[in-house]
Amino acid sequence: MQSSAATYKNSLAPAGRSITMNIPLIIVILYVMLLFGISIYVSRKQKKDKNDFLIYKGKNNTFIVAASISGLAIGGASTIGIAENAFTVGLSAGWYDTAWAIGAVVSSVLAVKYLRKSSYSTISGLVGDLYGQKTSFIMVIAMCIIQSGIIALQYKAGGSILASLLPDVFTVESGTFFSFLIFMLVAVIGGMGSVSLTNVLNLILIYAGVVLAAVLVLQGHGGWTAIKTLTAAQPDVPYLSLTAGMGWIGIISWIIVMLGNTNSVQGVVQIGLTGKDDKAARNGFIFGALLMVPVGFICAILGVAGRALLPDASASMALPMILMSVPPILGGITLSGLWAADMGTGCSMIIGLSTTVSTDIVYKLNCNKIPESKKMLVNKVIVVLSSIITYLIATQMGAILVAMQKALSLAIGTSFIVIGGLLFPGFSSRKAGFWTIMTSIVSIIAWNIVPALTPVFKSIGLFMLATCGAVFIIISLVDSEKVKGTSAVITTAKLAQTAE
Repeated sequence: MQSSAATYKNSLAPAGRSITMNIPLIIVILYVMLLFGISIYVSRKQKKDKNDFLIYKGKNNTFIVAASISGLAIGGASTIGIAENAFTVGLSAGWYDTAWAIGAVVSSVLAVKYLRKSSYSTISGLVGDLYGQKTSFIMVIAMCIIQSGIIALQYKAGGSILASLLPDVFTVESGTFFSFLIFMLVAVIGGMGSVSLTNVLNLILIYAGVVLAAVLVLQGHGGWTAIKTLTAAQPDVPYLSLTAGMGWIGIISWIIVMLGNTNSVQGVVQIGLTGKDDKAARNGFIFGALLMVPVGFICAILGVAGRALLPDASASMALPMILMSVPPILGGITLSGLWAADMGTGCSMIIGLSTTVSTDIVYKLNCNKIPESKKMLVNKVIVVLSSIITYLIATQMGAILVAMQKALSLAIGTSFIVIGGLLFPGFSSRKAGFWTIMTSIVSIIAWNIVPALTPVFKSIGLFMLATCGAVFIIISLVDSEKVKGTSAVITTAKLAQTAE
């Protein structure tokens, strides 16, 4: 294994790469220009309307909805993060994207379905009608925390990709700043419309690049042979097992986290509102879920190949480095696609965060003070400020996948109240909503400062499930004031919309 790894490492020597370093740079420049072109095109076509800019309601067909939700899912944690995790747990790291897919399918028949019927534009608004304004307020805080964490991680993942793609141009820090700048500009120019269309391009590019790269690395560069040598040398590490590395506890934990994420996080559910009708929204989420699964396991096998071929490489740089060994045009396209996938996730969440801030904070507090003609400008200012704040958060982030799971785990608490209120209104207590979200916030703090919790619960997802579930169920059992039924909520929302 050492000899094949050494030979492969020598093939990545800087002298060989410098000759073709301009090719990935040209590809990145062309791709950024194309992204801006799409954003400007969408900006000119859409009405100068605040709802068109952030919500883009009823505009997308099934395929664009599918590209939007899968583009959101296939970001830093779903590519670079999986390859990083595969260094130690093998193919089972690919379950991260499968967990995302399971959550998306459930969301298509739950949160997306009810949000579309209710005529609300935010999950927090729907929760406010179910549980009251106090719960809605803390839900808004939770949404801001969750989405800010996800956005910040995309900046960091984008910086890692650019640093390996163009090491003579970017460091991780400057790549992170560049990612923030481009993501913000794409979002602020075209809003949700440009994010939707650019995700179609992102998805095509990531699939073409990653699949071809897998074939070239595994067959043309001796990757599969190196993996066999690695597994023979380290038989105790389940590199090629689909489940043993993560274990069923870890896999189930991911699924629980993603069920919460896809059913209660604004940036995810909001994509369902862009569907031109209920069928397009539902089928788009299901089709998008199917598109997520292969990418996860392809990135996992590339991560294992990176471990076999480059044993001394940093785990976080596994996928970028392994892809730079393929022909420069393909390597440039693939890594540009990975960076663009980060953009798809980051931009979708920027729009989701901005929608939460504008609809549930700014316009609620100043509903009669901001002229309708100024609301488009206000929305764009919110996008810029949200982007800047999340960039500052990005400079404090740790390992990609670990930090992502902690951020998304907060959604377990919010999902309890969303799912409980929609499916079991006769059981769910209005007071349980507020205290369940409070419990999720306290639980994340406790997980970070009490190391003794880790050996007991194994993962933060299971810990959050236990604490939030216990609080929600106990309060609902003892409190007699229940939430409104979904039919009442939908009627109230539609009456309010008619009055407007």
